Amino acid sequence: MIGFNSTNLNQTKGGEVIKQGDFSSLFEFELLDYDNKKITSLDGQTAKVRLGNSKGKIEIESLVENSKVSFKIGKVLPVGIYQIEIEAGNYVFPSDKSAKVDVIQSIEEYTSKQVEELEKESEKDNFPELVDLYNLAKI
Repeated sequence: MIGFNSTNLNQTKGGEVIKQGDFSSLFEFELLDYDNKKITSLDGQTAKVRLGNSKGKIEIESLVENSKVSFKIGKVLPVGIYQIEIEAGNYVFPSDKSAKVDVIQSIEEYTSKQVEELEKESEKDNFPELVDLYNLAKI
C-alpha cells in the first residue's frame, strides 16, 4: 500500500541550499492538503516554522497569507541539513520529511558566539529523575 501525505508543502520561493549568515534570502512554502489543494482557511493565522536536525532546532514565526508562509533565516545556524516543518491551525506540514534546507559553510568564519545555539530538549524532560524511580520502587 502506498501512503499519501495528509499535508504537503510546495516551495514557491528560495532554494534548498543557503550559506551561513545569509539573512536576506526568502523562503516561501504553499500549505496544501492531501490532494495538493491550498488550505485557504489558514489565511491570517500565525504559523510556526521549525528548522531542526539532530543538533537541535530553531523556531521562526510568520503569518499565513494566500495559503503561503514566507520566512528568512535571521540567525547564523551551524552547518548542516535541516528539516523544515510548518505548524499552522493545528496542522503540521508536510506529513513526510521532504522539506529540507542545507546550510553550508560561509567563507566568513563565524565564532561560536555568533553561531545560533540550537534549542535542545533537555534530558530532564525526556527521562524521569532517578530519585523518582527509586521512590516508586520502594512502594
